[in-house]
Amino acid sequence: MNHTDAVREIVKIIPESQEDFKESYKTKTPFMVISIFTKQIKRLIKNHDQKILIKSITKMNQLYNKGDQALKNAIENIFIYSLDSLTFCCEPSYKDLIFSKMSPSLQNNYLRQVYKSGI
Repeated sequence: MNHTDAVREIVKIIPESQEDFKESYKTKTPFMVISIFTKQIKRLIKNHDQKILIKSITKMNQLYNKGDQALKNAIENIFIYSLDSLTFCCEPSYKDLIFSKMSPSLQNNYLRQVYKSGI
């Protein structure tokens, strides 16, 4: 799966994201696609839209597992890197829910980034 396939998959879950993807430059690279998807997830967290949030995290897992290397790199460098800032203001139980829906490979990537940074 490449980033153009990812756009179609994301729009199926979050139809309003189609508006964000309309400008062609936003879909030219996997980094732009995952950046937009991460912003959508941030909005879902802020609005406490738990149902769509869980579907989105599940889709992120699928994109990571089935995606090409460029898509995986984008997920690791944008989504995983942003998790702390996305969940900073969440209640602990909501944060636990988010992390429990992440695949073990994404969780391991997150832990690797946290420990590598020396925090």
